[in-house]
Amino acid sequence: MESVFPPEKNRAQTAPFETWADFAGHLENLGLFRMNPGTARLAGLLDKLGRRRSSMPLAQVVGTNGKGSTCTFLASLARAHGLSCILHSSPHFVCVRERVRLFRPGGRREGELLPEAAWLEAANTALAAGGAELTYFELITLLAVILLEREKADLAVMESGLGGTFDATTALEADLVLFAPIARDHLDVLGRSLAEIAADKAGALRPGGAAISSGQEKEAADILRREARLKASSLSFVRKEPEPDSGKIRLGLEGEYQKENAALALAAWKFLAPLCRTRSRREAETEGLGAAWIPGRLQRIVPAPDKDLPGLILDGGHNPHALAALGQSLARLGIAPAAVIFNCMQDKEPEKLVPHLRILSAGPVFVPGLPGNSRAMSPEILAGLIGLSAVPAKDLRAALDLAGAHCRERLPEAAYRRIPESGNGKEPWRPLLICGSLYLLGEFFALYPQYLLAPEPEKENSYE
Repeated sequence: MESVFPPEKNRAQTAPFETWADFAGHLENLGLFRMNPGTARLAGLLDKLGRRRSSMPLAQVVGTNGKGSTCTFLASLARAHGLSCILHSSPHFVCVRERVRLFRPGGRREGELLPEAAWLEAANTALAAGGAELTYFELITLLAVILLEREKADLAVMESGLGGTFDATTALEADLVLFAPIARDHLDVLGRSLAEIAADKAGALRPGGAAISSGQEKEAADILRREARLKASSLSFVRKEPEPDSGKIRLGLEGEYQKENAALALAAWKFLAPLCRTRSRREAETEGLGAAWIPGRLQRIVPAPDKDLPGLILDGGHNPHALAALGQSLARLGIAPAAVIFNCMQDKEPEKLVPHLRILSAGPVFVPGLPGNSRAMSPEILAGLIGLSAVPAKDLRAALDLAGAHCRERLPEAAYRRIPESGNGKEPWRPLLICGSLYLLGEFFALYPQYLLAPEPEKENSYE
């Protein structure tokens, strides 16, 4: 595949990183969105460091939608069984250290960030081995491998970036590959059709390896089966919701679509548990699924009464499949957003997102700019695609001001500030919905980093 990594940006760093600013500067120079597809560079360095094969069981999660949630459910299940798990995920919202988190018994629900000193040590190890020529995502993947060995975790979970065949995480040997739902996305990189995208993601299958998939559209499922046969890999598909071993299944993540992600994670855990020298226990399964939490996935925020913000829903759904699932979940939960703040990347086929967006709310859509993000849609152009209800804004701060004023002027306070004690099931909650790109949510979390942390587990999501 032809390189899309601009050579003028690929300046090798040769001196050790002495400070966090040195390392951050190197990452900025690499460029977050610059790619040079292929696994050979990283595979060579992993071999040189003797880390192509992790010392602990390793699962790779591939797919289009639900990867982050599936990874989080799996890490939470491991923690509930008394094990530690290193989770490598992307993208990050505020700090790159969010991409490698440690889940351990008694630790935070969202996982713990590793200290800057550990990152610098890992970065210098990578640099000494020849890691200066790696892309941004390749380097972070290598650092995740070094860090998981440093932490002596019991399990590693690696979330892929874009595809499977050329993704950096595929350079690692994996004990299990998980396929979250596959949909049309990243068309400029992975292919213009679902079949091409599925074929790329199927490239993560290892010869003679094992894989588990969530339910897929027939075209994608057929391709996964075909590639599994060609590689003599075992492949199984899971039910759309966790098996009700103990009556109710309580999920820490809201949304109808989370049933499928939880079912995939639970099936994966039952496969991995013996490799981790433990057994899956019913009570720990229930605990793990109920404690899982990740920001930006149908996340409810109910600010204190003295805050300027209205009640909020944050969701990173950024393609038609994900927005449709978001709409279904909001309807099921009796949530009717008063307004929406939305933006997306230019390569997301925005004209196909608009019909789903219009269904989410009868109110206006505020379209903020994302300064510094070269892939983001222009607010004016995107607002023109959405139609008369759309209002462009300079940035997220401006959009929040406009949306907050709309809620205060058009609605009684109780309608957009959710008061759990007063709900009678007849009047819907009408919060402000912020959805679309995860980079848009990153702008929100930069303004309000406290909401990156999991709330106390008061009312978990229950399914019969």
